[in-house]
Amino acid sequence: MSTSEMSRARRHLETTQKMKEMLPRFFMRMMERKFSNEPLAWCMVGVPPELLKAFDLLWEWPENFGTICASRLVAPQFIEVAEREGYSQELCSYVTNTMGYCKLFIEAGEVPAECPLPGGMGVPSMLLGSGFICEPRWKWFQSIATRYFDVPVYSSDPLAPPWDVDPHDPRIEAHYKQLLREDLHAQVEFLEKHTGKKLELDRLRRIMELSTEALTYWRDTLALRQAIPCPMGSTDYFSAIIPQMYMVGEEEAVDFYREMYHEVKARVDNKIGIADHEKLRLVWFGLPPWFNLGLFNYLESLGAVFPLESTYNVGDCFEVELKDPLEALVQRTWQRAVRMHDYGAEVMPELCNPAVFGGFYGSRLLDEVVRDYSLDGAVMHLTRSCRAVSFGEVHTKNRLAELGIPSLIFESDMADPRLWSDAQIKTRLHAFLETAEKAKQERA
Repeated sequence: MSTSEMSRARRHLETTQKMKEMLPRFFMRMMERKFSNEPLAWCMVGVPPELLKAFDLLWEWPENFGTICASRLVAPQFIEVAEREGYSQELCSYVTNTMGYCKLFIEAGEVPAECPLPGGMGVPSMLLGSGFICEPRWKWFQSIATRYFDVPVYSSDPLAPPWDVDPHDPRIEAHYKQLLREDLHAQVEFLEKHTGKKLELDRLRRIMELSTEALTYWRDTLALRQAIPCPMGSTDYFSAIIPQMYMVGEEEAVDFYREMYHEVKARVDNKIGIADHEKLRLVWFGLPPWFNLGLFNYLESLGAVFPLESTYNVGDCFEVELKDPLEALVQRTWQRAVRMHDYGAEVMPELCNPAVFGGFYGSRLLDEVVRDYSLDGAVMHLTRSCRAVSFGEVHTKNRLAELGIPSLIFESDMADPRLWSDAQIKTRLHAFLETAEKAKQERA
């Protein structure tokens, strides 16, 4: 396997290898509908994809576009354009990637030549944002509407209870559910106004049923990774997040996660792992370096596997009454928030997320995953341009140390490869693996 500075990921599962077919179909479906002059929304994680599907709304995700640009090593070209426009290098590189794209699109009057997707992102007729998890996202779409595309913006702000309150207090529950309810109904009102369609509750109910089925298969698949040897790695995981974020509520997502579950289950039953000789089981904290997912394969060649990742982890699925599907979205959001709060939310306060994005910071949850996934260490990606997934890493490192689990924190970025130092990072990783092996022997 190549150990070059930037290397593409090698997937272990046949199911995730099909993403090569699935993703182009996903984007081609969007391109075909662009010619129908239907409304097009740009969206963020935090906007319930089930709701967008219920309106049969054409939508695209600049965040996902950023990961594609990063994986094709073209993100720096867009980011540098944004920096010349005055956007700081300290800003989220998904944001600056989008801003650079918009600038070049406006100047050329067409999709920039640097774009890694045929047809690029379409011209939006509305922007659906969310303040969930980080502050740049709150201003991101407002800036686009001000500087590049004069279109209406709706920004959701799903507030979560502070870490030191009791979410089981009926007054606290009623307060936050009402906030979620008002925000969701305002989104519906905005979508009805700008699509010219009324929300069909029966359609949303069916979409929620499919969403629950898909996410249940996904949750059960992730639980199978507790097995030794590890049957599924991070390169498969970061490929397989796409349907959970953008395609839930579709039959295709249910089929994908059902097939994945059965493939991983067969690997567990037959004791098929992702490394020839599994020596260490690690947890990955933070966003991955999308431009260098081959790093995970490199570590696997050294016997270090990742059966668990902190970001995009949906956690538990919750059964909710679907008679009123809008209220079901509220209940699902609140139940997930309470569960995460119970685990300890001292470094992850933003828990009320109507979409299906999650994370598992929290002292009590750390105790659980170390035991259930037989973890020997943690690698924490201090993502320079994403404070939201990086704060709390020192606290988490200290909590893991109390459990006898060593950690490594290294700095880079999720989309900007200019911040990657291959030799330096690999030197640190090699030293950390030696430390983790020694700690494992001492625990034994």
